[in-house]
Formats: sequence, structure tokens, C-alpha cells
Amino acid sequence: MLLPLPKRRSNPEDNVLPLINVVFLLLIFFMLAGALVQEPPFSVTPPETRHTASGEPDSQYLAIAADGRLAYNGDIIEESELAAHLAERSETGAPLQVRADNELEADRLTRLLTALREADVAEIRLLTTSQP
Repeated sequence: MLLPLPKRRSNPEDNVLPLINVVFLLLIFFMLAGALVQEPPFSVTPPETRHTASGEPDSQYLAIAADGRLAYNGDIIEESELAAHLAERSETGAPLQVRADNELEADRLTRLLTALREADVAEIRLLTTSQP
């Protein structure tokens, strides 16, 4: 004689656990895959342009505030220290990203770009924001 098997009661939590696992794995993936961007220690609003280019997260940067303050890779420096910091710069081939404030005077930016060229910086990228 065969005994009937008891009917299995479905638990509503059984269907939610795989969803939680997938969401958790996606969260971890995007946390690891996302690029971390170093922000300058002061506010810099770059000028707008129609050309868009993506920055490299591994590259080094020089931030220039509207009043002329400088920050190299997040550390505030004086203009006289710029050459020393560029000399210590690792030869990774990564370009130097320049984040200049849109209120910075053009002659000040030109003098700094000339100083970078004299310090044998191979590639300089002036970062801007895209214009709608």
C-alpha cells in the first residue's frame, strides 16, 4: 500500500532568497568595477566644451583654483614646489590631467602649462565639462 506524500507548503521566503543573492552580487560587482576619482581639496569648476573625452582613473592630476592655488594629486602645493613634485612623478606613461577652474585667468594657465612643458611632462590633458 502506498501512502500519500504530504503536500509541501510553499514558503514565500524561498522565492526571495535568490533575488537577494543576485542583487548582493551585482552590488559587489559595481563597487569593484567602478572607477574611483580623486577630488581636489578645493572647489574647481572646469570650463565647458562640446568635445567629450573620458579621463583615466589611474592618471595623475593637477588642480588649479580660480585664485591660483594648486593641488597635485589631492595635496595642496605651492607653485615653487611644482617642479619637484613633477620630478618625483612616476614614469607610468599616464597623462597629467589639469583641472583648471573656469574663472582662472588665461595668462596664469598659460604660465603653468609652460612650466609643465619645461618639466618634460609628455602628455597634458586639460579637463573640461561637456556642454549640453
